Amino acid sequence: MKKSLLYKLLALLAAFMLVAAACGNDDDAPDQDTAPAPAEEPAEEPMDDPEPMDDDEPMDDDEPMDDPEPMDDDEPMDDDEPMDDEMATSRTWGAFTYEIDFEPSTRGVTDDAVRLGAMTQDALYGGFTDGINARLGRANRDGELPGGRMVELVQYVDDGSDPQANFEGARSMVENDEVFGIMVTSAVSLPQTTDYLAENQVPFTGWGFMPGFCAPNDWGFGFNGCLSGFAFGVEGADPLVSVQNIWYDFFGTEDIVVGIFNSDDDAGRAGHALYENLWAGKLAFNDFVPTQTGGGITDPTRFVNTVLEHDPDLVILSTDFAGAITLKATIAASGYEGPVADYLTYVPGLPGSSPDLGQALEGGYAVTQVPPLDDSEPAIQQLLADYEEVGAFPGFGSLVGYWSADLMIQMIAAAGEDLNTGSFYQAVNIDGFETTQQSGALGPVKWPADHVVAPDCTGMVQVVDADYVVAYPFVCYGDPGR
Repeated sequence: MKKSLLYKLLALLAAFMLVAAACGNDDDAPDQDTAPAPAEEPAEEPMDDPEPMDDDEPMDDDEPMDDPEPMDDDEPMDDDEPMDDEMATSRTWGAFTYEIDFEPSTRGVTDDAVRLGAMTQDALYGGFTDGINARLGRANRDGELPGGRMVELVQYVDDGSDPQANFEGARSMVENDEVFGIMVTSAVSLPQTTDYLAENQVPFTGWGFMPGFCAPNDWGFGFNGCLSGFAFGVEGADPLVSVQNIWYDFFGTEDIVVGIFNSDDDAGRAGHALYENLWAGKLAFNDFVPTQTGGGITDPTRFVNTVLEHDPDLVILSTDFAGAITLKATIAASGYEGPVADYLTYVPGLPGSSPDLGQALEGGYAVTQVPPLDDSEPAIQQLLADYEEVGAFPGFGSLVGYWSADLMIQMIAAAGEDLNTGSFYQAVNIDGFETTQQSGALGPVKWPADHVVAPDCTGMVQVVDADYVVAYPFVCYGDPGR
């Protein structure tokens, strides 16, 4: 796998850092009393064993039929609910059909435990397993899995940003460690890995910016749905409107002009096309900057001059981390007074721990797809308590791990005590599934809809006095009826 592909995918992550909301369980059909209503004129001398009617003998036309018992008006039938035999076999959502056409497996499931694995790029998502352990720990303390099972993290793999190591790590966890599912977030989780997991009925959860979290793969579940489906050409996917709507809300008007810098690679060009679609008629510029692997930004002057020349209301940096840091600092120093925002620099604790980075980020904004750590919210209070139990701090990579584990736990619980890959698939993809969240958490995700779309949730923070403060609350723009 060429290096350029790795950075293409990394840049795609930067271009589409957006967010999540809803499609859940269908209600069961109301039970009906199957006892027949009494006949209008009971027989005078009922026989113990009634003689069967002669097939050639016609029924008496004057004999009344039993009146069927009416359906309870308070329990109407759901018109959208499939019949029982259909629910047991398949479900169609949009262009994709979900069905159990495989022999279910109990790999990784015992009477006492469910075995899970984890994999990420430590270089980008350091602390990933801290978040996983924090959430799995609560699941075990509170007995969240049916049947009293505990959940075990039996293997962790750092793929080192190597696509082949990512594939081999996944294969080893399935074939050697015999895990039931995997929590994975990596820019090198390419189709060779995610297709392998799907072929082996391995559910995987994570940040949904890679193709494996989108249809037709039906075993990948992003905690923010299929985030980049529009970019990957998934049928039925839409552009993420949160990219623009959060700024309309922030400014209080749609009458704004935007300038955008994209990473200069294939993924950046895909982002460039997305912005042209979303910000049509509102773009002051939509230009490219070198990536770190392409030599980086050695002289930011010309980019700063572009900003000063056009003086847009907002500058968005859809670049890699290094490019965002460089441009934020130099644009701020130029005297430009509008917001400068990116998608990658919300790293809790970073501005205060690194004075140089803190100074470069001061005053800048970061759009985030994980809820900001606002401890006035019940979900964040619970999250912080979970981290305290394992002695960890919720940095960005660990937050990605936490929400990946939260999703995995909820889906396994939905499958019930008789857990196998078939009951899991049935509960999530066929019966329909929606996560439950406290206030301040991620927006709910729904399946099977979110194999194609995303809840499209996002929030925004600003660095003020070397700390992150909430600049705009976490909100979901996606269609709740999807």
